[in-house]
Amino acid sequence: MEERRLETTIGKLRLRSPLLTASGTAGSADELASFSNAAATAATLGAFVTKGVTLVPRQGNPEPRVIETRAGILNSIGLQNKGADRFLSEDLPKLRQYGVPVIVNISANTVEEYAALAGKLLTGDAGQISGLEINVSCPNIKEGGVSFGIDPRAIEKIVTGVKANVPRGRQVLIITKLTPNITDITVPAKAAIAAGTDALSMINTLRGVAIDIRAQKPYFANVAAGLSGPAVKPVGLCMVWDCFAKIPECRNRQVPIIGIGGISTWQDAIEYLLAGAAAVQVGTAWFVYPNVFVEMEQGVRKYLAAKNTTVVELTGKAHG
Repeated sequence: MEERRLETTIGKLRLRSPLLTASGTAGSADELASFSNAAATAATLGAFVTKGVTLVPRQGNPEPRVIETRAGILNSIGLQNKGADRFLSEDLPKLRQYGVPVIVNISANTVEEYAALAGKLLTGDAGQISGLEINVSCPNIKEGGVSFGIDPRAIEKIVTGVKANVPRGRQVLIITKLTPNITDITVPAKAAIAAGTDALSMINTLRGVAIDIRAQKPYFANVAAGLSGPAVKPVGLCMVWDCFAKIPECRNRQVPIIGIGGISTWQDAIEYLLAGAAAVQVGTAWFVYPNVFVEMEQGVRKYLAAKNTTVVELTGKAHG
């Protein structure tokens, strides 16, 4: 019973823990290996969500790319990555050795490119990829990004295209990652659900700007960047709450929610679960605390034992 307290499910994917890495900060493989406690960290994870992968390699935005704020960081990485081919040949085999389900975060500039990327990643992978997380919300690039995330029709087309490229007979979890840079997050959430997404993850970074007062100009070349870290937690928590409260498919867990945003402690994770998340992703805190997943797993486990409950029972409980 003690081990099963932490178990949860996202669609048909059963996870041994509600703790997942967050795409923007997790890297693709080598980052995990660089930690001295890599095996211990992997043992606490329900799944590893990779850094964003695109169809072709991207160099990313010009430096500087990261600046610290009082309660988080602003980043303007620009989706730098090796591209799908090198991810499959170099990174995926390294990730698979940890025995954790791999969910690949994907980004693209057009609806057609999302579909093609899904097909490339999943064709012939022999089931090594357990899921795709569709990033329709990255605020750091001029093309795509926010324009997709605030357009329900575009979201429907993207999700439909990705699902159409899942090989016949394969059970691949399709997650749609939503932007917080919108008035009502339930609108894009409902669009993704209408197109058949298996789950929702929220939130991506908030748009923010930093000014270099010495140079008297914006710190980042792209001006706007993505804000993450403790400062965004109340926003992420609110949006999880709204989707769970207002969307029947989320409330009955037909379309579960993965909570993201400012999760730095086990208490933060519990708050997200109570708000309606079935699992959580941890990103920025991992930069600061290499042992964060181990400590968080221990804290969640002790809380569940003290309350004689489970992650599944805790999900959405604050709604009454």
